[in-house]
Amino acid sequence: MPSLALLALGLLAGIVSSASAYPYRNGSRLDQIRSMYAWEGFVYSITACQSQEEMTRDFTRMKSRGARTVITFDFCEDGADVGYYDDVILAAERAEMFVIPLAWTLPIHVINQNYTANDTFLIKSVPRILAVTEAVIRNPGPVLAVAVGDEPLYDNDAGSPSALASYVTSMRANFTSAGLTIPISISELAYGWQSSSGNITDLASQLDFFMINEFPYFAQNAEAGGDPSTWTNFLADLEYFEGLAGGRPLLVTQTGWPSNEDEFAPNSPAVVASVASEKAYWDLLDGHCEDYFKLKNIGWMWRSYRDDIEGWGVVELNGTDKWEWEARVRC
Repeated sequence: MPSLALLALGLLAGIVSSASAYPYRNGSRLDQIRSMYAWEGFVYSITACQSQEEMTRDFTRMKSRGARTVITFDFCEDGADVGYYDDVILAAERAEMFVIPLAWTLPIHVINQNYTANDTFLIKSVPRILAVTEAVIRNPGPVLAVAVGDEPLYDNDAGSPSALASYVTSMRANFTSAGLTIPISISELAYGWQSSSGNITDLASQLDFFMINEFPYFAQNAEAGGDPSTWTNFLADLEYFEGLAGGRPLLVTQTGWPSNEDEFAPNSPAVVASVASEKAYWDLLDGHCEDYFKLKNIGWMWRSYRDDIEGWGVVELNGTDKWEWEARVRC
């Protein structure tokens, strides 16, 4: 059974690194999340298998512009290399950033790959969950939280919400055996929760906080990034999560607006996908620092740092800023 396979990682409890003393000035990791508001940082794709040195440079540049947290996206090679996740976490530590490693539970890469007979959750996804768990136990310091899947309900990665919940429970048991209290969540759309064919209660009850994927760009009535309807759509999904969370913290771990439609087509014929529209959405979020994000204690993270998620970054693939981006981290 999956839980028994994961429990074997409890043997790693004795090799937790000295990074466990990483400072969480607001108390526990969950208290740190609860205290967050305004812009927090970026989604960072690891599909290119960047070296620890390259990741450290990227994370350091993010931090120089105000970012405090990075969440990984997709996976490197087969995604099951513990050593690579060690590099991700240690790069964040070297840059003095928080990191949220995401265990990719969709068996395939998200773009331009078809399923084969071996692309199953047990064959492809479980080893990634194990690798992330082991790396976090070895290097817990900068790990703010762990995500078990990117939109795993929307894509029905594990077959049911209850099945996914069992992996969350097993991961937590391994962290506990290692003497660690690491918040666990899934990075998911409101629509993913709402459209799930299974009973979401078991899964929702297992999460320490709610990581939110929020993309008004995909709304049926979407227009430009800075349009009033964009903010209305944003608020509608966040209100759903407030009800689902029952007082537990919320963190918008993925939001953004693309500068082109190359990777993901919109659902509205009136959508404007351009650098100006992308910047307008960034400014829209930053403009609600006082009256929403601080009031609600909700942080937001931009998808993505670089345009390796085509059109969604603030930085071109060559490292050039798409615009002179900045956002407040307090207000």
